Amino acid sequence: MLKLACATLLCAAAAAYAGTDRTSALTRDNATNFKDRALAFCVARGYAGSPAGDDAASTAGIFLDWTYFDPAADDALDGLITRYLQRDYGTPIEGFSEARFALLKCIDLYHSRELDALAGRYLTRRPSDATPE
Repeated sequence: MLKLACATLLCAAAAAYAGTDRTSALTRDNATNFKDRALAFCVARGYAGSPAGDDAASTAGIFLDWTYFDPAADDALDGLITRYLQRDYGTPIEGFSEARFALLKCIDLYHSRELDALAGRYLTRRPSDATPE
């Protein structure tokens, strides 16, 4: 399983750098990349086993190169994602009785105060942000 995850991450990294286009994630601030990574992980979990879930997992993995945080954040983030995906949103609109609303839950997570608090607690400085001594 770990070999598959590593291979997926390497393929995603190669694909990200292979084309002429570049992601704007390279220029976004650390807190935004942390939140984007959380959103990708949430989507990956919400759609596990599907092509969308696989792509989201690869996307979350590539953010490891662009986000600086305390590794303890992953346990806290995992718990927060679990809580959001377990929410029962019911059926807010007629005709959607079978919907799980996994994406809506992940969007709500992205905009949550809880995720902002995690970012504030676990983000570290980028090496380029360090002040010379």
